[in-house]
Amino acid sequence: MYYQILAYINKYLSSSLFGFRKGHSTEQCLLVMLSLWKKALDCKKYAGAVFTDLSKAFDCLNHDLLLAKLSAYGFDEKSLKYIYSYLNGRKQRTKVGSSLSTWKILKKGVPQGSILGPLLFNIFLNDMFLFVDKAKIANYADDSTPYLIHEDINVLLKVLESETNIILNWFQLNEMKSNNDKCHLMVTTEKQVSVKLGEETIYSCPKANLLGVLVDYKISLSEHVQRLCKKGNQKLYALMRVAKFLSKTKLKNLMNAFINSQFKYCSLVWMFHNRTLNNKINRLHERALRIVYKNCNGSFQDLLDLDNGYTVHQKNLQKLATEMYKVKNYFSPSLIQGLFLDYDNVYDLRNARSWETNKIVTVAYGEETFLNRGPKTWDMVPSHIKDSSTIEEFKAKIKNWKPVDCKCRLCKPYIPELGYLI
Repeated sequence: MYYQILAYINKYLSSSLFGFRKGHSTEQCLLVMLSLWKKALDCKKYAGAVFTDLSKAFDCLNHDLLLAKLSAYGFDEKSLKYIYSYLNGRKQRTKVGSSLSTWKILKKGVPQGSILGPLLFNIFLNDMFLFVDKAKIANYADDSTPYLIHEDINVLLKVLESETNIILNWFQLNEMKSNNDKCHLMVTTEKQVSVKLGEETIYSCPKANLLGVLVDYKISLSEHVQRLCKKGNQKLYALMRVAKFLSKTKLKNLMNAFINSQFKYCSLVWMFHNRTLNNKINRLHERALRIVYKNCNGSFQDLLDLDNGYTVHQKNLQKLATEMYKVKNYFSPSLIQGLFLDYDNVYDLRNARSWETNKIVTVAYGEETFLNRGPKTWDMVPSHIKDSSTIEEFKAKIKNWKPVDCKCRLCKPYIPELGYLI
């Protein structure tokens, strides 16, 4: 049932829908929005967004309204009756201690934990994108974030206010409840600005949590990385306390599961940070390796060789190369593909570049970004890895690749109080 519905509806689903779709992730959703924001800042423009959130979104879907939408997409009467029989007649009750309430028929919502629930939710949400034409929307499940880029901040705020009110009105008309406590305005300016959403005025904030990433108005993401290091250090102390009771294999598994995993979520979004934060991450990684291998004298590189591993930044570069492989072979979502323009090579050269290069003004918002470092990282990858026939083959090869020729600010040799050597 899932595959039949998906095969039919997929061509109608908005490219801005990133939730519950194969080949789409929270990381890619954030990459699209924040890459455009950084590009705007590099061009001296403003970017702004309103972070909205739905309360109990999966429980609010009206069955009759869902079926009406499916009918509008072309589902025939037999199909609608079949889907209705799947949704209709479900019951739930509440248990408190040993007491049970009476059964209640569910007239709204899709079964959570089911394979059909997320797909039906996407279909229900899909027409929202048809009502917004001036702003873009970063959407993942119940998180819908309208955002805009403009050279005039007053125009940006006016359009953002209008488009967000359209979305909030759509929520109301479709019997979905917006969580006003999680509604935040963020604009890339130090001045406090505001928009009026319904009867409430929302003032801009310097930072807000979006899809598990702490985003600040400067798009530095420094505080998010510091938070990762803090959590990693807390778990490192727990690892130290149990180290003498566990074998090396178990300690390594714990290190990977509870410390290294901290730095895997959405790493392409925050990987372009400064050297100070990179040193913090490396020190945390080094201390974890010393605990696992009970080695107090070796250098960080000695410990990495012993672990047959790589630094967090090197792993991020491997991950970045994997994302560029998807772009090169048209596996990425269309919005990710749209960030890169194919370069028209007049001559068929071995080292010809793959994508158009953008004009860069600043380091933070131009040079050290996904849009700039992605193609440059791809150019460093050896041909025998680039030519992999499948993504599985590429991933198997790239995890053994060490990006020794990277010229980003985290990889270039640096001497304090003197600067970069090259």
